[in-house]
Amino acid sequence: MLHIRPAKLEDAAEVMKITRVAFKVYQQALRSDAPLSALTETIDDVCADIRDHSVYLAEEDGLVLGSIRVERLSADLAYIYRFSVNPEENNSGIGSQLLARALDDCSKRGYSVVALHTNSKYFKLARYYYGKEFYVHSTTTGRGYIRALFVKELRDTEVDLTPAFKK
Repeated sequence: MLHIRPAKLEDAAEVMKITRVAFKVYQQALRSDAPLSALTETIDDVCADIRDHSVYLAEEDGLVLGSIRVERLSADLAYIYRFSVNPEENNSGIGSQLLARALDDCSKRGYSVVALHTNSKYFKLARYYYGKEFYVHSTTTGRGYIRALFVKELRDTEVDLTPAFKK
């Protein structure tokens, strides 16, 4: 049975492993040599995320199948990053359960908006986020590919998205 739980420091190696596996597939889908910071992070980076932000794991029978990270950018704005699912488990609902847990946590913490970036030409992911009621706010090309800022409004209020532009 799949279990979603907050990551602990001792989970850092597994979080890093699942992130690298998923982001290697993502980089191939980009059809770009653009460097992805997810592929160069260290155990210390992951430990800092676990300590300083919200990191959730999806595990089954002790095996980590996915993870998602959420950072507070302001009192009203949360940012999702390093959302990773084992490619062998795609379309099994693991990502949706991880995202639901992260969004539920964001709602409980009083955030009005959740933002994330993904490649706008990675149609499978764009469709996925549209299906979860995110929309494209804007795009940039500063990282070597067309990167879309997807936004989901949890409350009907205006929020300054500027901190998400810098991510």
